[in-house]
Amino acid sequence: MRTALWSAGILSAIVLFFSLWNMLRAGQALSDWQILVEFGAPATYILGSGLTWALTGLGLLAALFYGWLQTRRAGIMISVLYWVWYWADRVFIQQSPTPNHVFSAIFSVLFLAAVILLWLPLDFKNLTTEEKE
Repeated sequence: MRTALWSAGILSAIVLFFSLWNMLRAGQALSDWQILVEFGAPATYILGSGLTWALTGLGLLAALFYGWLQTRRAGIMISVLYWVWYWADRVFIQQSPTPNHVFSAIFSVLFLAAVILLWLPLDFKNLTTEEKE
């Protein structure tokens, strides 16, 4: 049970971080709208994707806290979708003039694997029931 609680705590922190990160992305898109448009950046896309991922993360965080039984499956699916979106965004939509694809690929694959490994030991029935001595 301690391993599951530790995993749930780490996952909650990761999901909260990515939700806040995407809220910041959406907020910056709103506040810097004219600058983004002036430089030809897709401001609507940045705002929309930031809001989408922020709300998705907050929903996943709520599912974690309320012990929804399908949270593990949803968490793994959302983690993989976020990874796919990250790479599609990086390669096709917002291309960097000096990409470092090797480092990003290694780091993102290792991070995704670590997150999936954190999702696997969670037993949400045991997380939501009180332990009796």
